[in-house]
Amino acid sequence: MSKLTTIQEIRRRTDYDVGPDRRPTGKKEPIENPMPSRGLSKSMLIHNPTTNRHKAAKLLLGLTLLTSQAEADWTVAMQRDPLTRQTRCLLSSTPQITSDGYDATPVTLVFNGNSLLVITESKIDPSFGDLHLTVDKNPPIRTDKLDHDMTLVFDQEVSELIQQFRKGSEATAYLRFWPTWPVTQLFPVKFSLIGFSKAYDSMNNNCQPPASATPARTG
Repeated sequence: MSKLTTIQEIRRRTDYDVGPDRRPTGKKEPIENPMPSRGLSKSMLIHNPTTNRHKAAKLLLGLTLLTSQAEADWTVAMQRDPLTRQTRCLLSSTPQITSDGYDATPVTLVFNGNSLLVITESKIDPSFGDLHLTVDKNPPIRTDKLDHDMTLVFDQEVSELIQQFRKGSEATAYLRFWPTWPVTQLFPVKFSLIGFSKAYDSMNNNCQPPASATPARTG
């Protein structure tokens, strides 16, 4: 039997759904990290009577990102800080989609000036003590600190981590999910660091491009 290769097929196989708080419901078996199907069309997802618009949009996003090579764009904007709930300049990656063992969840890296946050929509499991982040071949930086169960917080060695981000080419967050459900595995989520340094410089310039990046006026 061939391996099921799409998120939609996996959902049909396991016969379960996810509620508003993204807690898995029903008895099911863990799944492997899904891979996209080349033959799945947009119309097949949207017009499937068993798939509502919200799920179709999420699946389309997931399939698109899974086919990419983790080409994350980095942006800065005045937004609400996920930790302090205060508006400030935040540096964010493009969300990447990963399996959480039972479903798919977006994962975003966010730097608020003090901490690097790994934000998901699934509950993170820190009980194994192996959650960490690596940049290229540098030694892993570990943490087990969570905020509201779905955000992993790196607030130690932040200066070293930022320097690695500025010099590196790829960062990988290693995550586990759903601590009250049967153990699945450690999931790696990759982010390109192309564009990080430019966005970081903008963050340190009050969310504006550095003066050196602005063309000088003549005349």
